[in-house]
Amino acid sequence: MPGGDDDDGTRWIYEVAGEYSSETWAPRESIRRWWRVDRDGNELEGPVENESFGPPQNDLHRATDPDGPLSWLPDPEATIRAWLSVALSRSGEGIEVHWLQIIGTPLVLAGHDVSDFAPPDFDGTPPPRIGVAVPVGLGAQMAGHSPTVLWGLLLWVTVSEDPATDPVQNVWLRHEVDAERAEELLRIVLQAPDIRF
Repeated sequence: MPGGDDDDGTRWIYEVAGEYSSETWAPRESIRRWWRVDRDGNELEGPVENESFGPPQNDLHRATDPDGPLSWLPDPEATIRAWLSVALSRSGEGIEVHWLQIIGTPLVLAGHDVSDFAPPDFDGTPPPRIGVAVPVGLGAQMAGHSPTVLWGLLLWVTVSEDPATDPVQNVWLRHEVDAERAEELLRIVLQAPDIRF
């Protein structure tokens, strides 16, 4: 599996093994070894053996960090798993999650109207519009199918502008969408919480 380019034009090449990988992302535990090569493909470094190679493990430390962006949630891990369960149920029935990893820093945006979104301060009254984007990777299996790896952005939004009615909540898993698009997509769902992707 090719890796990303470094600033100096070199590239990392990864050997991925095991049942959990895709052409575009694999958990760290599925990478057996890697090499650094120059623009012409000549080996500069490696192979470097991955000491963590083996079955993928749960890793939600970016969500459960007490100083992190999701520390305002009563139970960040349980909440993210609940959001994911709802999002996956839209893709098909009976999808079993074997492991879950937060693969980037979650982003939270909030505001009082559709034109004013920023990272919130939860010390006061919560704003009426709150959105969360969590970059995730997971091992999943649907009954009768082989295990597979999924990755993308888990998006959740709640809008509670009318105190007399229940808040509007929605959740999506945007498959193979990079964390760089988190702010863009959060701004969309904060303005249109019923949107269908």
